Amino acid sequence: MTEHGRPSVRPATAADVDRLSRTLAAAFADDPVFCHLLPPGVRSRDERRRRVFAVDSARSLAHGGLWTMADGDAAAVWFPPGHWRPTPWDDLRETPAWLRIGGRRMRVFQRLRAAMFAHHRELPPHWYLYYAGTLPPRQGEGLGSALLQAVLSRCDAEQVPAYLESTCERNLPLYRRHGFVAQGTLDVPPGCPPMTPMWRDPR
Repeated sequence: MTEHGRPSVRPATAADVDRLSRTLAAAFADDPVFCHLLPPGVRSRDERRRRVFAVDSARSLAHGGLWTMADGDAAAVWFPPGHWRPTPWDDLRETPAWLRIGGRRMRVFQRLRAAMFAHHRELPPHWYLYYAGTLPPRQGEGLGSALLQAVLSRCDAEQVPAYLESTCERNLPLYRRHGFVAQGTLDVPPGCPPMTPMWRDPR
């Protein structure tokens, strides 16, 4: 479905979370950082990866940050200013799910999360793009750009910056086209692939 020739984007609802978690799991199947967290061959890898997106999408939805294409073939998980970090209640509620996801690799998840939090604490208020992904057969159709623009237009109108960490070098040109500027590399734990923090001042 399109609107005036552009892909149709809308805020997601609770009914979308399961579909979008599967869309994002497929989009990130070969992502370097996710391959580090849950290497190919690890038990129940696909389902554990899907649960990552289900947990984070549900928290984003609670803050009005989850966006989807009309057909569910692409999704973006955003957090508004002041809500990038889970609250103690969020952590308590989500811990059983994270233990099932991480299993014996829970420490790998925790180390990466700690590194991201340490970098994030130094940043001024912003919209945080946590994930954006499109089903592999539909990549290259402009769905990612449409999803980004839905929130970046709000950032510009309200004069609020945006921030993300790119886990894959091939995505950098997309983010640069939308005004994001690389800020060096994130200080990740040993063995983790590089991540590129990117900042966007409002236009």
